[in-house]
Amino acid sequence: MHPCNCSLFRLLVVMCIVLHGIGKISVSGSDSCEVSPSTVQFVDICPDSEEKWKKAAARKNCSAFANQCSEPERFAYHCVINEYVNETLEVCAYTQFIFLGKCTGYSIEGNVIQQNSRTDCSILTHNPCPNAYNSDEAYRYPYCYQLTKKSTTVTRNLTFTTDRDTSGSIFTTPRFNVSSNTPVNMLGKEENTGNNISTQTIIIVTCAVLVSIVLVAVYLVFKRIRRKSQNENKEKEEERHNLNGMENHV
Repeated sequence: MHPCNCSLFRLLVVMCIVLHGIGKISVSGSDSCEVSPSTVQFVDICPDSEEKWKKAAARKNCSAFANQCSEPERFAYHCVINEYVNETLEVCAYTQFIFLGKCTGYSIEGNVIQQNSRTDCSILTHNPCPNAYNSDEAYRYPYCYQLTKKSTTVTRNLTFTTDRDTSGSIFTTPRFNVSSNTPVNMLGKEENTGNNISTQTIIIVTCAVLVSIVLVAVYLVFKRIRRKSQNENKEKEEERHNLNGMENHV
């Protein structure tokens, strides 16, 4: 097989494996744990260094609640902005990959850690958010916390909902109802809520596009090699025919 074709084939195999793994996560996994809302605590400041983050995580002790989640290994301490970018809060929640240079936030309504579409810290000249990072590394980008200082009025009410689990046991879940007037992003522009894109959706779409590109490239290379092989066979056949003609003539 042609060296180029081999490289593309290996890349295709790797991409298929990655896509398969992500597909399994999206089917069997979840973006949230039902115990997370009960761990929400609004704070004035968040840790802005790894050392402070670890101390806060030890104090919060999220591991004590992890056994109530389907994926306890992903359940970790977070200190992030809320969906309105007007408060900072601590919460034990599933870690997520944050994309597109956005700040890490927690949606109380959706009970999920996600990139906050109101923000864009990738435009900073000093310590900007990268295109992709893990949500439990939010302390590396403290400017996101500073954005909450630009907001104005915050209204926060705590309510409780009662439900039954599959075994019939009754459990109570606290829920914060938060509202704010004129939420703004770091550019001072008012934006609509609910536009945050699922992390898994971004990964799957990106991988699908890459796999499509690789497939097209493999097809084009294969087609080129096949055409070249056909031309070589045709030339050899003509050469053999000419030699036979010369021998018959002699």
